[in-house]
Amino acid sequence: MKGVEFLIMCIEEKNRFSDERFGKKNYNNFKAAIYCPVGDLIGITDIELFAKKFEWIEKHINVGKVYLETYRQGITIQKEQVRKLIDFFKEKGIEIAGGITTDSAPNGEGGFNPLCYTNPDTVQLLKDVVEFTASLFDEIILDDFYFTNCRCPSCIKAKGNRSWKDFRLELMKEISEKIIVGTAKAVNPKVKMIIKYPNWYEHYQETGYNLQEEPKIFDGIYTGTETRNPMYTQQHLPKYLSYFNMCYMENVAPGRNGGGWYDPFECSYNLTSYAEQAYLTLFAKAREVMMFSLGSLLDPEFSLCVPINGQIFVDLDSYLGELGEPIGIATYLPYHSHGEDYLHDYIGMLGIPLEPYPQYPESAKTIFLTKSAAMDKDIVFKVAKSLSNGADVVVTSGFVEAATSLGFHDVLTNVTVTNRKINVNSYAYSNDGGITFGGCEESAKAIKIPQVEFQTNDTWELIAGFGEDNNFPILTKTVYGKGYLYILTIPEDYGDLYNYPRKILYIIRSVFLKNSPIMLDSVSKIGLFLYDNDCFILHSFIPWYDEVRLILKNGYTAVKDLVSKKILKSEIEKGNNVIRLRVSPGINKVFRLIKE
Repeated sequence: MKGVEFLIMCIEEKNRFSDERFGKKNYNNFKAAIYCPVGDLIGITDIELFAKKFEWIEKHINVGKVYLETYRQGITIQKEQVRKLIDFFKEKGIEIAGGITTDSAPNGEGGFNPLCYTNPDTVQLLKDVVEFTASLFDEIILDDFYFTNCRCPSCIKAKGNRSWKDFRLELMKEISEKIIVGTAKAVNPKVKMIIKYPNWYEHYQETGYNLQEEPKIFDGIYTGTETRNPMYTQQHLPKYLSYFNMCYMENVAPGRNGGGWYDPFECSYNLTSYAEQAYLTLFAKAREVMMFSLGSLLDPEFSLCVPINGQIFVDLDSYLGELGEPIGIATYLPYHSHGEDYLHDYIGMLGIPLEPYPQYPESAKTIFLTKSAAMDKDIVFKVAKSLSNGADVVVTSGFVEAATSLGFHDVLTNVTVTNRKINVNSYAYSNDGGITFGGCEESAKAIKIPQVEFQTNDTWELIAGFGEDNNFPILTKTVYGKGYLYILTIPEDYGDLYNYPRKILYIIRSVFLKNSPIMLDSVSKIGLFLYDNDCFILHSFIPWYDEVRLILKNGYTAVKDLVSKKILKSEIEKGNNVIRLRVSPGINKVFRLIKE
């Protein structure tokens, strides 16, 4: 064979492989979607030129769906342009849906400018946009600007004596029913209306996101899983949120949570940070993964996000089908609750898997409660019932403080969170249930914690921080009924949880994971994701290589790597089946527990 002919054959074979891998078959376990803002769509004046640009995305990603936006920031697209783009994507076999962003043009002051929903003119504008969009699409999603932060004279008057929260929750419920869904269904009875909830789940109610009522009004919901940089942005969102929020929304609207949505903004400091949004969204078994946005994916600034997404989708699709449903320690976030901002995600970053519910998880064997759960006025009695039935309940110092007025002392145990603080960097832990201390550890920095007081011999101190001729509880245990009540003292800076020594973290994990078939022994920021068919994932968020220990329980003696198919056998260490392995920054380890 001549050299040129051989070269051509190699190129054709490479292209055939690329087609099979990236664009000519569906992902087996999820759909990849792109959101296309109205400005990007209006800018497509030459379809042939756009088609060539879009090939860059198609080369790497099997795009199963696009959402074509009709309105944003006061700009509406022309119907002819939308139809032209609908035809373009349909010819490629790509599913299409509509999108609306309910905000106004920038006012020059910065921040976001959602519509004013007490202004008849803007409400009519919204109604017109919904009618227009519903005439073109059978499915429409609202970008997560569907909230109100307006305090104009009209809103102040309409609010009256109500709190801003109560006023906005009721207002947005009414707008959802009458102006959004009602209008769309009148134009197109078969249209499916989707509300996307943002990543800032602790604060929904303050801007009118009605998580309790709106999912009943809309045909489906969608989840914001954007986490960006947790320190250098105004959103305080640990990476675990990309997984946690997906699981929460799945329990808010079981079977109707369409997928997870992330973007590349404020992630370019480390592209692994961008990739982790996609990883964790799919770890939560998202049915669809939405990349925002068309323009950013074609922008040279974020061009590397395209092949990164493509490789992530191929890699995860190879094993997601082997994983069961996500499971974790049941945690309770009542509707419209708030407290200890995003603390769940800091706990998740400790290698403690959580499963959040909007209703109290009364049948769970282990329950974790933060301050937000204390907004349920009956929470103390619910906890008492769980303990009486044999459950373990772990509550935070913030929960104790908030639940004191609800009868925490009288019903459960007399533990008090004082107003005093203490800086600690030396710690003691007990090996005999709190009678004596059995060892000491030190952290690299001092950690400020609230001083907690308990009653000697009624409550037991499992972990303490040393003061001067004194010590202060970090983890306590109280026997109640057939169960145990644990109180975890939370540092003033939640991120300081990461700075607890490895041994201290191990004891904390031991409480949370008592009923789990696997225990993790590692530094912080090693994520553990559990599934109901004995599968699990380890993901390292730390920027260095490190060794972890996996302690196998319930008769398990080995794990199977679902990627390499290798079997890792445990060794006996102090009576436990233990596997030691090295974890790499940003790399997933996917296993199934087995018995040999």
